[in-house]
Amino acid sequence: MVNIHISAPPGMGKTSFCLVKSRTVLDEDGRVFWISGDKLNHERFSQIMSRIQLTKASKFHLLSFEDDSIPNNGFEDTINQLIRMCSSLESTKLVVIDGWDSNMNSYDKKDRIANMSSLVEKSNDLFDIFITSLSYENAGDGSQKYKIRAQKEIEKLGFESWLISENPSKEGVRTITKPHEELNFIMGSTGIEYI
Repeated sequence: MVNIHISAPPGMGKTSFCLVKSRTVLDEDGRVFWISGDKLNHERFSQIMSRIQLTKASKFHLLSFEDDSIPNNGFEDTINQLIRMCSSLESTKLVVIDGWDSNMNSYDKKDRIANMSSLVEKSNDLFDIFITSLSYENAGDGSQKYKIRAQKEIEKLGFESWLISENPSKEGVRTITKPHEELNFIMGSTGIEYI
């Protein structure tokens, strides 16, 4: 199984990329757990998932770690709940944590990374884990305009880091920078289209 950390500035397509991956898993009768600190864009969700059969769509489970009904540490509680559900539902093939850094204070980072480490450990390589974060501007010297949040710490958990940014030479084109390759894509009405 694969664990991917996708980082990008707002609006670059990290959520859309994860929705496209979710659609593929649902099409193959797998189960998807999606957790987020922000509301999922229902319009974008509908565009990407429009062709999914209702029986398959029922295997998409949405959880929020910013839910007011969850006391204290919403992120930790949601991860623990997720671990329990995934272990009892063997059809789980993908877990998405969209915006693991959402509404995060500086003192939350260590705990959230520890919680994600628990999830990776409990996954037993039975399902893929995709997480997203906001990248930040690179203030130092370097060829990349943006940096991936907590890249080294997340990679120690076994995640591969991807950075999505605008392609500087092609208007409307975005580039996914992986460790050993770059892919260009455009945002389409039903997801992403590689070019």
